[in-house]
Amino acid sequence: MLISTKKIKRLLAVSALVFVGTSWINLQQQADPIPSKTDRLTLPPGFIAEHLHSPSDSKQGSWVSMTFDGKGRLITSDQYGFLYRTELPPIGSIPSQPRIEKLSIPNEFSSTDPAPPKPEKRSSRGDAPADTTKLRVGMGYAQGLLWAFNSLYVMVNNQNRKDFEKTSGLYRLQDTDGDDQFDKITLLKSLDGDGEHGPHSIVLTPDKKSLVVVA
Repeated sequence: MLISTKKIKRLLAVSALVFVGTSWINLQQQADPIPSKTDRLTLPPGFIAEHLHSPSDSKQGSWVSMTFDGKGRLITSDQYGFLYRTELPPIGSIPSQPRIEKLSIPNEFSSTDPAPPKPEKRSSRGDAPADTTKLRVGMGYAQGLLWAFNSLYVMVNNQNRKDFEKTSGLYRLQDTDGDDQFDKITLLKSLDGDGEHGPHSIVLTPDKKSLVVVA
């Protein structure tokens, strides 16, 4: 079957249009910049937003509570239980990446707590403590954080997790030896409830003498 010259020309023209259209789409996609994480923010005139850190991109879950300590560092709690301390870079600095530290808090009760500490888990050989870093949380699962009176107040909201022995309630964390690490945990008040109906925020009163708990 012979194809006329006119039909061949039409086929070539259609092919050329398809090629040009596809090439233009590819070029357009390459030319469009990747959207920034701050593009969807609505800011007042004269304000700018900088993206500093995405916890989920670093496998740190979702940060659900935060406070600033006495040195201006951000302390946060993620949904998986751990506490993080973040040193924010100066505004407009390059690079603008914050310094983030997962706080290593001993999994022990202070002497004022009603519950005694659990015995240290040994390895199968019995000669050294087993590594339980991935299984146990010293302090965390916080739905509320507050820095006041040179201490970190933590509102624990615990849903009977196996990796965390502390019950829901208000705890006080202190650095007693000046090494910039919390080494003393004191249970101030046990509270009933967990999850969305459990204890949440901690607020300092305007006179800066008392704490208000939202549960």
